[in-house]
Amino acid sequence: MVAHIVRSGKVMFNPQAPSPEVSTRSLLLRQALAAAFKARRQNPPPAPASLPALLDGCRSGVAGLLGKPGCRDALGEVRARLFHAPGRDAEAQALWHESVATAVFACRVAQLKQASVCASFLGGLLHRSGEALALKMLARVELDYRMKLDSASRREWCTTHSEELTERLVRTWNLTPEIGSCVLGWRRFGEFGEVSPESAALYFGRLFAIELLQAEFCVPGALDHAAADLGLGADLVAQVRKEDARALIRALD
Repeated sequence: MVAHIVRSGKVMFNPQAPSPEVSTRSLLLRQALAAAFKARRQNPPPAPASLPALLDGCRSGVAGLLGKPGCRDALGEVRARLFHAPGRDAEAQALWHESVATAVFACRVAQLKQASVCASFLGGLLHRSGEALALKMLARVELDYRMKLDSASRREWCTTHSEELTERLVRTWNLTPEIGSCVLGWRRFGEFGEVSPESAALYFGRLFAIELLQAEFCVPGALDHAAADLGLGADLVAQVRKEDARALIRALD
């Protein structure tokens, strides 16, 4: 029985291969992932030098953002440092698109609710940064070992390590407490206790982003009901939905 086939230098496992060989290589891959996480979690990528320009540029919203000094460069640097994962390009692009759309919608919600627009925008842009960094680590090890985790294992690995990586990024980038609490606190919206207005704007911005990019996962009417709890009536929800997040995504691709 042929245990594996080599195609273009990458091992593609035959489903009929003896399980001990597959299990051994899988174990080696997971050990390498653990070692990579331990070594690389200490050194998140540095903050883009143009990040202050982006924060200044988005204070009044996303209209004309790419024409403002330094903003296009800053967004390009954020993508290159966090959302570039050779070997996992499709997954990295999906995270980036969701992050850009979330930033656009969170920015608009913040404007309507008198929350910090720049904190909500950057929070949206970085709300999946921990998973993106975990994906970068995973992709690099997978290329080294010429193996890939299946989709469920990939999601589990990235989710498991995302919170710590996000916290380290917030510290390394020296983000303000307002932005840091937004990036880290949006997942706790709806739980016992209060979250910042920016975290709430980010939470709902992400719901609008998912509705736009992954409509098949949305229950009809659920977003409208949830938004009403935040005090966003039907007219304000309609205003948020008018934001052309796809235009910014296309301009940055």
